[in-house]
Amino acid sequence: MNTNSSRGDDQPVDLASRLRAEIVLGGGATVVQVYGEIDACTAARWRDILDDAVRTAGERGHLVVDISDVTFMSCRAIFDMAARAKAYRRGGARMSVVNPMPSTIDRIVTAAGLTEWLPLYTDLADATGARPALTDPGARPPSESPLPPELGVPKSATTRFGFP
Repeated sequence: MNTNSSRGDDQPVDLASRLRAEIVLGGGATVVQVYGEIDACTAARWRDILDDAVRTAGERGHLVVDISDVTFMSCRAIFDMAARAKAYRRGGARMSVVNPMPSTIDRIVTAAGLTEWLPLYTDLADATGARPALTDPGARPPSESPLPPELGVPKSATTRFGFP
């Protein structure tokens, strides 16, 4: 199922070409495959895509956001995804993220303390299966953190964004 957002056709064609998504139901998870750029211009569209995906996933219990084909993702987009993941978890479900190439996105999720809500996987099969996430507390000892110790973020930095 293709999703152009719940807003329908009121968004300029340019936004539809810059950011699009496809929702696929399969196995034990709902997967939203995202393509394009997620920036200030496409932010509203991104939130609509996430909301549509969460609604579609419903009670299936697991939503996987595959950003393998995303060419740019702003910090705000990451925090929007984390906010929805946190709300989705309150309903007893979980959200995972597939990012095949460790990148700035992984560092932001880790540094901002969002790994509880956004576990990261490098492979779609891993995200929908039973193997632990890269950011799952049991998957990597704290001494193997991807961030050097001097880049540690104090807990107070994560509360500014509304995440305890």
